Amino acid sequence: MSSSVTIAILGRGLVNWGGGIDLLRILVNGLMAVQRDGEPIHVLLPRDNWRNHLVMLLLTLHARVLGARTNTPRRSALSLRRSDEQLRSAFATYGKRVEIRFFDDTRRGLRQALREVRADVVLPCTHSLGKSFEVPWIGYILDFQHVHLPHLFSGWNRLYRRHTYDALLREARTILVNARTVEADAQRLYPGSHAVISALPFAPSLRSEWLTVDVAGARRKYGVPERYFIICNQFWVHKDHKTAFRAFASTLRALPEGDQALALVCTGSMDDYRAPRHLGELRELLGQLNIAARVHLLGHIDKDDQIALLRGAIAVVQPTLFEGGPGGGALYDAVALGVPSIVSDIPVNREIDDAFVHYFKPQQPEDLARQMLEALRRPRPAVDDSELLARSAARVRRLGETLHAAVLTALR
Repeated sequence: MSSSVTIAILGRGLVNWGGGIDLLRILVNGLMAVQRDGEPIHVLLPRDNWRNHLVMLLLTLHARVLGARTNTPRRSALSLRRSDEQLRSAFATYGKRVEIRFFDDTRRGLRQALREVRADVVLPCTHSLGKSFEVPWIGYILDFQHVHLPHLFSGWNRLYRRHTYDALLREARTILVNARTVEADAQRLYPGSHAVISALPFAPSLRSEWLTVDVAGARRKYGVPERYFIICNQFWVHKDHKTAFRAFASTLRALPEGDQALALVCTGSMDDYRAPRHLGELRELLGQLNIAARVHLLGHIDKDDQIALLRGAIAVVQPTLFEGGPGGGALYDAVALGVPSIVSDIPVNREIDDAFVHYFKPQQPEDLARQMLEALRRPRPAVDDSELLARSAARVRRLGETLHAAVLTALR
């Protein structure tokens, strides 16, 4: 990429959930792969202000009302806010190649930050900055879940998403999406849009330090046995943990009676603000299936611990009914590490490019159980670390070339 182009990566709308942080890192990796000089990539992270505190307070009050109605304890929305130090540490491994800059999370604050870093282009923008914004910008659309699964959204949330996407597709020159299926949705739902939709290639990125994680130490820390499957999803309804739990129960019934060592490990935030009763229903299901002692619900854990548990798993299970990118974030990490995966056969997951992925019919526990039993029978594939690193580099290079083309489109 030409040294004359200064790129700013915008964390607004992404920094308060793990998948958003992972996306920002993926974009940084791709851009670094095509840089021709030592120019740092500027990552702009929003700093709290009174407006954000007011919004979070309203969300907290709303959550408490939902909790009172459903007799379900609700976590404060304010607890979702990451500190500046936590955000900075998420990019610490890049050293001087990434420059972190915090800005007041207002339109004026963003303008000032972009001027200070002399940005030629800013991405990814989850909300339109407007046609007249002084710095060329690239939009970002996560998915159209509100169209495919409208029952999972309130009327207000559907309206908010439609308003946000309408503006993006009306005012952006180019928009990034994580999958060809999302690109197809955008073209079908907005046939009059002149925005260039750019689908990012499937590009799992392997961090070299992941190859030396302490798997045994992570198992001891969380009380996990040696043999286990793992699900790394937030506990949202569309992630379909229920199918995975029923499949795991069937898998246990098919094993010899003396085999008491197999477990299912679940990481991820145990909260779905759209369905306050969901976690309670999942716990009830575990009791009904008599597998509560074999399923480890760990909640949100440190990324390094998650990677260690993932690397030691028999396979990653991804029962999701909908994703904005192939397999979701957990599959990116699994593929990067050479860990086998068993994923739901939905269109976006067919974009996963990996020899160790196996599919099952969505919402079919017996079909998933069959794949889990197969995973137990076949030997774990052995992939040399150098080969994993080479695959990662090639994928990230393709991603960088796609981002480079999107930047040129935005600048034109």
